[in-house]
Amino acid sequence: MIVGGTKRLLKPLPIASIADLAQTLGAELFGSDEISGLEGPLLSRHWTPFDGLGKDRRQPADQWLSIASNAELAGDKRYAELADHISFSLRAAGIRLRDASDHYRAQLIAAIQVKQKPGNLFSNIPLSDLQLAFHSVLSELASARDYFAALLACQMGAPAKIDAMNRFKDWVMKSSNAHLQSDPMVAEIIKIDDMTNKNSWLYDLTEYRNEFLHRRPLGAMESARWLRYDVYEREGIIYPFIEMPLSPRDSSAPGQDALRRFVYLHRRMTMLLRDAITHARYSDTLPSLESS
Repeated sequence: MIVGGTKRLLKPLPIASIADLAQTLGAELFGSDEISGLEGPLLSRHWTPFDGLGKDRRQPADQWLSIASNAELAGDKRYAELADHISFSLRAAGIRLRDASDHYRAQLIAAIQVKQKPGNLFSNIPLSDLQLAFHSVLSELASARDYFAALLACQMGAPAKIDAMNRFKDWVMKSSNAHLQSDPMVAEIIKIDDMTNKNSWLYDLTEYRNEFLHRRPLGAMESARWLRYDVYEREGIIYPFIEMPLSPRDSSAPGQDALRRFVYLHRRMTMLLRDAITHARYSDTLPSLESS
């Protein structure tokens, strides 16, 4: 922050106070990062998203790993593999969001050091690292989507070739499978993947993934080639920020900051997979060993 033209650090604050301040400034907290190994060349980072915590305070990615372990113990290898893949992709998407946030921080510090003027657009070579981080976020979220669809298909006795969301929807929407459409998770997927629905975030995710991983990379989109530096002023204190606006022609979030948009999609995927845990074939109870 900047007070009277001088840079100042915030004093230590409780996490709830920081979250309130961020919200006031139009930002939000979406995870925490614990770093160890600072004395050596290899840092160990433990990323924890703030969303989707269960009753026992575990992350959905950890709960799906427990489901995988219990399915493995039951001899259900295919189900165990899919649950394990869901856990991996959901965790990976969060880590890549963390990486994108790291790039935002580095770009913000650089913008302050070179005295960027508020409202200015700027670009540089490291910007490609941020674009690639967003590519990874979309790739992992789409993988989590497809692994989940394959797991539902497995749970419902679908043919093995039903291994992605588009194939699952085609299969479950057949008239012969109409009875499956009342399943809570199937009904939810149909709703959030319908472009005519107000909250069609799963459809939006698929569109972003297809756009930036199949049709053209994010870096080819004119708005993503630039970052915008600006400031907020609150109670005499100036808070600098940067953003990468999505295209003004974006069908679901025109002009919205890319990090904010992809955090939202990650949050929705996390909540969907958290809600699906109670409908899984196996419990998410932590495996335990007994000795006598």
